[in-house]
Amino acid sequence: MSPFKKRMTPLLIGVLAFLSVNATAQEKTAAAPQTLKGEVVDLSCYMDHGAHGDGHKKCAESCIKKGLPAGLLTADGQLYLLVENHSEAKSYAKLSDYAADNVAVTGTVFDKNGMKAISVNDVKPSK
Repeated sequence: MSPFKKRMTPLLIGVLAFLSVNATAQEKTAAAPQTLKGEVVDLSCYMDHGAHGDGHKKCAESCIKKGLPAGLLTADGQLYLLVENHSEAKSYAKLSDYAADNVAVTGTVFDKNGMKAISVNDVKPSK
Protein backbone atom coordinates (compact mmCIF):
# COMPACT_ATOMS: atom_id res chain seq x y z
CA MET A 1 0.00 0.00 0.00
CA SER A 2 1.34 3.42 -0.93
CA PRO A 3 2.15 6.00 1.78
CA PHE A 4 -0.65 8.22 0.43
CA LYS A 5 -3.25 5.45 0.82
CA LYS A 6 -1.96 4.65 4.32
CA ARG A 7 -2.55 8.27 5.39
CA MET A 8 -5.89 8.65 3.62
CA THR A 9 -7.52 5.46 4.94
CA PRO A 10 -7.82 6.64 8.58
CA LEU A 11 -8.95 10.07 7.39
CA LEU A 12 -11.66 8.54 5.20
CA ILE A 13 -12.83 6.30 8.05
CA GLY A 14 -13.01 9.33 10.36
CA VAL A 15 -15.04 11.37 7.86
CA LEU A 16 -17.48 8.51 7.33
CA ALA A 17 -17.88 8.03 11.09
CA PHE A 18 -18.54 11.77 11.55
CA LEU A 19 -21.16 11.79 8.80
CA SER A 20 -22.87 8.76 10.32
CA VAL A 21 -23.02 10.32 13.80
CA ASN A 22 -24.19 13.66 12.36
CA ALA A 23 -27.00 11.98 10.40
CA THR A 24 -28.14 10.16 13.55
CA ALA A 25 -28.17 13.42 15.54
CA GLN A 26 -30.23 15.16 12.86
CA GLU A 27 -32.80 12.35 12.92
CA LYS A 28 -33.21 12.82 16.69
CA THR A 29 -34.03 16.52 16.26
CA ALA A 30 -37.04 15.71 14.07
CA ALA A 31 -39.25 15.13 17.11
CA ALA A 32 -42.92 14.22 17.02
CA PRO A 33 -45.38 17.03 17.75
CA GLN A 34 -46.35 17.53 21.39
CA THR A 35 -49.23 19.35 23.05
CA LEU A 36 -48.47 21.81 25.84
CA LYS A 37 -51.05 23.65 27.92
CA GLY A 38 -50.71 27.07 29.47
CA GLU A 39 -51.44 30.79 29.27
CA VAL A 40 -50.59 32.83 26.18
CA VAL A 41 -48.48 35.77 27.40
CA ASP A 42 -46.88 38.65 25.56
CA LEU A 43 -43.23 38.23 26.37
CA SER A 44 -42.40 41.94 26.43
CA CYS A 45 -44.61 42.65 29.45
CA TYR A 46 -44.14 39.26 31.09
CA MET A 47 -40.34 39.41 31.00
CA ASP A 48 -40.19 43.11 31.93
CA HIS A 49 -42.63 43.20 34.84
CA GLY A 50 -44.31 39.79 35.18
CA ALA A 51 -47.62 40.91 33.66
CA HIS A 52 -50.06 38.14 32.79
CA GLY A 53 -53.59 36.95 33.56
CA ASP A 54 -57.02 38.46 32.96
CA GLY A 55 -55.97 41.91 34.20
CA HIS A 56 -53.40 42.10 31.42
CA LYS A 57 -55.57 40.69 28.61
CA LYS A 58 -56.14 43.91 26.60
CA CYS A 59 -52.48 44.91 26.72
CA ALA A 60 -51.35 41.38 25.78
CA GLU A 61 -53.74 41.33 22.79
CA SER A 62 -52.40 44.68 21.63
CA CYS A 63 -48.75 43.70 22.04
CA ILE A 64 -49.15 40.39 20.21
CA LYS A 65 -51.12 42.04 17.37
CA LYS A 66 -48.25 44.53 16.98
CA GLY A 67 -45.95 41.59 16.37
CA LEU A 68 -44.24 41.47 19.75
CA PRO A 69 -43.23 37.93 20.76
CA ALA A 70 -45.73 35.62 22.41
CA GLY A 71 -45.03 32.88 24.90
CA LEU A 72 -46.73 30.00 26.62
CA LEU A 73 -46.56 29.98 30.42
CA THR A 74 -47.29 26.47 31.69
CA ALA A 75 -48.82 25.62 35.07
CA ASP A 76 -45.41 24.50 36.36
CA GLY A 77 -43.87 27.89 35.53
CA GLN A 78 -42.05 26.89 32.34
CA LEU A 79 -42.00 29.54 29.62
CA TYR A 80 -41.91 28.65 25.93
CA LEU A 81 -41.40 31.07 23.06
CA LEU A 82 -44.20 30.54 20.53
CA VAL A 83 -42.82 30.51 16.99
CA GLU A 84 -44.59 30.29 13.67
CA ASN A 85 -44.57 27.03 11.78
CA HIS A 86 -44.42 28.44 8.26
CA SER A 87 -46.67 25.61 7.04
CA GLU A 88 -49.34 26.49 9.64
CA ALA A 89 -49.16 30.31 9.69
CA LYS A 90 -52.91 30.65 10.35
CA SER A 91 -52.60 28.85 13.68
CA TYR A 92 -49.85 31.20 14.83
CA ALA A 93 -51.86 34.24 13.67
CA LYS A 94 -54.70 33.22 16.04
CA LEU A 95 -52.51 33.69 19.13
CA SER A 96 -53.60 37.29 19.76
CA ASP A 97 -57.19 36.00 20.03
CA TYR A 98 -56.07 33.89 22.98
CA ALA A 99 -53.98 36.49 24.85
CA ALA A 100 -54.09 35.78 28.60
CA ASP A 101 -56.24 32.68 27.96
CA ASN A 102 -55.37 29.07 28.71
CA VAL A 103 -54.75 27.11 25.53
CA ALA A 104 -53.45 23.81 24.22
CA VAL A 105 -50.66 24.34 21.70
CA THR A 106 -49.59 21.46 19.50
CA GLY A 107 -46.26 21.59 17.70
CA THR A 108 -42.60 20.68 17.77
CA VAL A 109 -40.83 21.54 21.03
CA PHE A 110 -37.26 22.87 20.88
CA ASP A 111 -34.65 23.61 23.52
CA LYS A 112 -31.76 25.48 21.93
CA ASN A 113 -29.03 27.23 23.88
CA GLY A 114 -31.22 27.38 26.97
CA MET A 115 -34.32 28.76 25.23
CA LYS A 116 -37.46 26.66 25.07
CA ALA A 117 -39.81 27.11 22.14
CA ILE A 118 -42.71 25.43 20.42
CA SER A 119 -43.44 25.75 16.71
CA VAL A 120 -47.21 26.28 16.57
CA ASN A 121 -49.08 23.71 14.46
CA ASP A 122 -52.41 24.22 16.23
CA VAL A 123 -53.83 26.28 19.09
CA LYS A 124 -57.18 25.87 20.80
CA PRO A 125 -58.82 26.83 24.10
CA SER A 126 -58.07 24.67 27.11
CA LYS A 127 -59.57 24.46 30.59
